[in-house]
Amino acid sequence: MTTGRSLRVGESILGGVVLGLGLFIVGQTATMDVSTAHAAIGPRLFPFLVGAGLLIVGALVLRQAWFGHIAHERGFELDWSAFAIVAVGLVVQILLIERLGWIISTTILFAAVAYAFGNRRHLLGAVIGVVMTALVFVIFNYGLGLSLPVGTVFEQLLGDDEAE
Repeated sequence: MTTGRSLRVGESILGGVVLGLGLFIVGQTATMDVSTAHAAIGPRLFPFLVGAGLLIVGALVLRQAWFGHIAHERGFELDWSAFAIVAVGLVVQILLIERLGWIISTTILFAAVAYAFGNRRHLLGAVIGVVMTALVFVIFNYGLGLSLPVGTVFEQLLGDDEAE
């Protein structure tokens, strides 16, 4: 049987791991060599934001584990079917991202995660996924000058000169 003490220990371990991951990302990002051309916004911005977010979430989970209400009084309950759908969506995205590109592969992942969380309006979920992933693609490729993959299928359709 799961006790309150073991749940607090588990939540403390989770908070510590998240906090440690945040520290690792911030530390590695701080030591990253970046040219002086990237003064304000450059390749360090997003890793620092992710690291800061992990530090905040880790600290909040630790605080809650030590001083707050236990999140799952009856023990940890995992929705295995939702977990499996998200895991399959992630694997599919990893397998397809080079061939089909960022927009399509990440839209598939978005639709899978939306379905796992209970969305049953599949077309609307796919449309929202396309819009969001296309927006991220445009921001990264044209706003920040970082390149997300177009996909070899589309590079062949566009011709090698236009895809670069």
